[in-house]
Amino acid sequence: MNMYTKPEYRRRGIACRTLDLLVKAARERGIYHITLEATKMGRPLYEKYGFVAMKDEMELPG
Repeated sequence: MNMYTKPEYRRRGIACRTLDLLVKAARERGIYHITLEATKMGRPLYEKYGFVAMKDEMELPG
């Protein structure tokens, strides 16, 4: 539901790797429409991964 990285572990690629594993697992199951809600702090990670901002959420184009 939520992803959080403790401050002392940030900037090590943990969140990016976790996101990559989750997206790949979803796609392996035939899920290509992925949306999420992002905090202001998390938004750059999702944008870097390819998510695009929508009105109230972000979406990863399939």
